[in-house]
Amino acid sequence: MATLSIIREQVRAKADIQNDGNHISDAEVDGFINDSVRHLHSLLVDGTDGQLFAKNAGVLTKVGTFSYQLPSDFSQLVSVDIRTQGRYIRSTAADPQDYAQLTDLDNWGLEHPRRHFLRWSLAQGRGELFIFPEPDATADVAVQYVPSAPSLSADADNLTWPDFWHQWVVFDAAIQCTNKGENFASSNALSVERGIIEKRIRDHIRSMSVTSFRTIRPWGY
Repeated sequence: MATLSIIREQVRAKADIQNDGNHISDAEVDGFINDSVRHLHSLLVDGTDGQLFAKNAGVLTKVGTFSYQLPSDFSQLVSVDIRTQGRYIRSTAADPQDYAQLTDLDNWGLEHPRRHFLRWSLAQGRGELFIFPEPDATADVAVQYVPSAPSLSADADNLTWPDFWHQWVVFDAAIQCTNKGENFASSNALSVERGIIEKRIRDHIRSMSVTSFRTIRPWGY
């Protein structure tokens, strides 16, 4: 864990631009840092199908027939489960073009499928989740999602990631600084070090309890 001000100092040290505020301002370095945070966040999400950062959405707000408002920090959907007759049933993704057919699904019986799709609401400025058949209550919808990458703006803002993840951010942001200064020899050297850390990160997330299973099966199956 490190603050933005500490990460900025580390980036300047790696890029050897500690006294180069006239050519690369702190605001530019901060922009490079946030770009790097988003880049690593994307790599980690793609490498684990979003499960590494999966977060419970809580009770969603119903905004229309079949539709629910997703959290403002929504980035990617991980899973949707619907409680029916005391049991949760995993919903599967549907094609929005089948809207008319989806509205005909009967909302009774455990054997009936649950379907969903996502749309971006221009009016709401965020994602909406459509679920079919319509659940009995909003509390019956259990959504896991990936929140958007953290953004650092104030010097005291913390990047609450493991140390070697934030080291990757430092190297990646430093590479952007050296590329701007056309110091490509330094960029190449930093890229090698970033690659070593990236391998460590990938090995680390493989060792964590991230599974490729999409459903919970009864014992004995």
